[in-house]
Amino acid sequence: MNRFIIFMFVVVTYFGLNVAFDMFPCPKNKVLIRNELGPGLVLQYHCHSRDHNLDVANLQFNEYKEIAFGDKLGKRTRWSCILKHGLYMRYYSEFIAYMMANVRRCGAIRNWIARKDEIYLIRNVNPPAVFRYTWNKTK
Repeated sequence: MNRFIIFMFVVVTYFGLNVAFDMFPCPKNKVLIRNELGPGLVLQYHCHSRDHNLDVANLQFNEYKEIAFGDKLGKRTRWSCILKHGLYMRYYSEFIAYMMANVRRCGAIRNWIARKDEIYLIRNVNPPAVFRYTWNKTK
């Protein structure tokens, strides 16, 4: 009997939190992919999460792609991307573009900027914390 009560408590808590989670909407989170490789240079990207798989697409110089989404309770939201550029898309980098924290984020921005030397990540807008990722080269 005690196990059944504990089981019911867990089920009710889980579904109750999901309903409460949806009752208080917040601004969507965003992943931005920006091409700053240089004039005439194309950036290819492919991003996916558990629920969404974007087609492989290209960005021309100074173009950007915006992916907007909300965090989900019970399924840890995670977006992974691979960026490629160069002759035969020889240079590439694969990374986790966004991962949900232990609590829901509202309006989080992950701005990924592809340049010839490296890929730069700016988290949110203030303060602009910058992280760098290097390009790998296929043989």
